[in-house]
Amino acid sequence: MCGISGIYDLSGKSVDISIVKRMCDAIKYRGPDDEGYYMNKYIGMGMRRLSIIDLQTGKQPIHNEDKTIWIVFNGEIYNFLELRKRLEEKGHSFYTHSDTEIIVHLYEDFGEYCVNELNGMFSFAIWDNNKKLLLIARDRLGEKPLYYSYINNKFIFGSEIKCILQSGYYSKEIDYQSLDHFFTFLYIPAPNTIFKGIKKLPPGHILLFQKDEIKIRKYWEVEYKNIEKNKDIGYFTEAFLHKFREAVRIRLISDVPLGALLSGGIDSSAIVAIMSEFSTNPVETFNIGYGIEGTYYDERKYAKIIVDKFSTNHHEFIVKPNISEVIPDVIKNFDEPFADASSIPNYYVSMMARRYVTVALSGLGADEIAGGYERYLGIQLLKYYKMIPKIIRENIIERIINCLPDSKKGNRSIERIKRFINTGVLPIDEAYFNYISLYTLKQKEELFSESFMRNIQLQNSKEIFDGYFFQNEKLGTLSKILFTDLKTYLSDDLLTLTDRMSMAHSLEVRVPFLDYKLVEFMATVPPELKIKGFTKKYILKEAFKTILPSSILYKEKKGFTPPMAIWFRNELRPYLRTTISKERIQKIGFFKWDKIEEILDLHLSGKENYYTQIWALLVFLIWYEIYIED
Repeated sequence: MCGISGIYDLSGKSVDISIVKRMCDAIKYRGPDDEGYYMNKYIGMGMRRLSIIDLQTGKQPIHNEDKTIWIVFNGEIYNFLELRKRLEEKGHSFYTHSDTEIIVHLYEDFGEYCVNELNGMFSFAIWDNNKKLLLIARDRLGEKPLYYSYINNKFIFGSEIKCILQSGYYSKEIDYQSLDHFFTFLYIPAPNTIFKGIKKLPPGHILLFQKDEIKIRKYWEVEYKNIEKNKDIGYFTEAFLHKFREAVRIRLISDVPLGALLSGGIDSSAIVAIMSEFSTNPVETFNIGYGIEGTYYDERKYAKIIVDKFSTNHHEFIVKPNISEVIPDVIKNFDEPFADASSIPNYYVSMMARRYVTVALSGLGADEIAGGYERYLGIQLLKYYKMIPKIIRENIIERIINCLPDSKKGNRSIERIKRFINTGVLPIDEAYFNYISLYTLKQKEELFSESFMRNIQLQNSKEIFDGYFFQNEKLGTLSKILFTDLKTYLSDDLLTLTDRMSMAHSLEVRVPFLDYKLVEFMATVPPELKIKGFTKKYILKEAFKTILPSSILYKEKKGFTPPMAIWFRNELRPYLRTTISKERIQKIGFFKWDKIEEILDLHLSGKENYYTQIWALLVFLIWYEIYIED
């Protein structure tokens, strides 16, 4: 696991190694154990290493036999031993025992198509000195990040945006359309970033840079086809468990201590259960609590059930409301506005886990491949809601629901029901888009200032959504939604969050549910085996019913969100009022203070739950202060 960066300069000047070193030093936390550089006239590549496999000889950059091919690599290749054997049989010789060297020799045999052979999480850069070609690549699902920019004949890349900013060649300029996307999704979807001229390489893509030309090619896509309609549930659960066990097993390869992030839900509990099958020692497990007993947010008792059943060596951390001390550090690690509040507990659980292990497994991704979110069930039920006569919906149901106050204990059911019924009888794509959007078009018109509105197209965020939702018109509703979330929310929110918060503490997180072979298999499972009746993740619950207790399998899904709604009304209230002030809002000039004041008042009074809108605004203001106002 590493951080990488580099420059390919076509201006005629040699790359300055001190610049590449500065770019790598900006992400030292991604690789505190070692550093290495390759310089060859107009190309300079560097890396920071977090040593996981081949601690002694795996120093990067790594080259082929005649030193014409060089690589800097971030991630893990789980099938590298199998690939090494094949390559040795074909005559390749190795000088390390690392997984990184595998890619160099695969490139010699397959060129740019070497990525098709890899099973892992990765981003890497290969320099082909014979062809004067730079190839950068990113893994299929987007577990590892990669950014690039082409400025004044210089192609610059890095594991994080701050690498490019540290090069000194880029002048910061906000992309206003991307900022609009942020206030839609809470993140900025690939390939855009908050900065004009800096791009994310999308998951499952490679980029070739040669002779002043950029070529981007998709090398992998999950396809919801060949759905097995004639197989029974037993066939699917058996096949799933076989692939899942293998996904966990290969992610246990490590030369350093390893553990699991345990939330107490079905996904992380399943990870711990299978890890226990393969481990001779107790699994190290890590859990976050909030110290608010009896509320929606207290899940420690469920983690305790798994700890007792599988005799793990458990560690627990209680997050207190004084999170204001870490908020700037959390925001800074994303480099651009990012407002999933789950970053807070992820920051703390990564910090705690790193005290004991260097690698941790996570249950991330199960919801997107198996249908685990409440909103999936809500959209399934929307067709029945539409059957209710309009006069009853609008004059009775919607009036009653919209008058309900927010839960004092943080339960988000009322908020979710309000969002659900307010989609009304819209077409499914519009209903789902409105449900996942932070602000609707009308609300944005009320929020954004006139000067800001002149720089954006409000419909643009919906176009990004539609590009995935309607990519395959033949798919059913659930498959369309799962595919869309896999390509947007999973990669640009959840995986981004996991990477940044874990790497901030030099912790590597591995995600078995996103093994690409398992993802491809789940795409062939009929939708009715993912959500059956009112049961979400039906196939997973059937698969694990002899492995996990029913109290875990059938408990309410709560996610990993901290009690921000409660904290904003209480302990964080002064911090909130100080940070989101009329003076600061008017100084930046992007928003209307009257609308923001209304949102604050409604939330703080308990009439509405607007914590997400408030958190997004808070994040942007702090990000703006750090990155724009320096």
